[in-house]
Amino acid sequence: MDVEEAIRGRRSIRRYRPDPVSEELIREVLDQARWSPSWRNTQVWHVWALTGAPLERFKQQLTARLLDGSPGNPDIESPGRDFPQACLTRTQRLMDERTACELAAGVDCSPEATSRRMGALFGAPCLLAFGIDDCIPEAYACFDTGAFVQSVCLAAHARGLGTCIMATSVRFPEILHELLPDAADKHLVVGVAIGYPDADAAINTFVRERAELEEFVRFVE
Repeated sequence: MDVEEAIRGRRSIRRYRPDPVSEELIREVLDQARWSPSWRNTQVWHVWALTGAPLERFKQQLTARLLDGSPGNPDIESPGRDFPQACLTRTQRLMDERTACELAAGVDCSPEATSRRMGALFGAPCLLAFGIDDCIPEAYACFDTGAFVQSVCLAAHARGLGTCIMATSVRFPEILHELLPDAADKHLVVGVAIGYPDADAAINTFVRERAELEEFVRFVE
């Protein structure tokens, strides 16, 4: 798979097959992604791969928090609604398209059902949790971790795996801080659900859109 195919073909997967992903394959993905750029080669990221019983415990606790409406307290400030209108419009179009796709497929789109799917990480058999040391400035550390996460998602896609970058997975960081070794002094940035995509799920195939270059690029000569 070449670079263009990987970038254009990667998408957020929201329905996974139950097939486990081997540790060897996860290691392959992370080994390739570790060559991502970082400020002065600091390589600030930390990664935990959750599978099996720890993952199931996490899913149960996350689902319970989502269902009872508990307020989140993420380690890294979450985005609010203070985006430019153009950005909010793109988000709304995406949400409308996703909902229409699910409804057409007969999927229950009630808030409770949606929370259960999200809490279960859409059935993914593995969660990669990404963190940074709490003693360093967040801005560039998160920027570098984001570059690393993108590399992980592209490397996974090239191997037939699907991913979904999920801020929701770190909305209640205390859950992960209890589950993850050596995470007490880390700020959790984001989680990535990873597994084999369910090719029959409509949510994994709806047509996506991206802004045209003219909307955000300025050439200065």
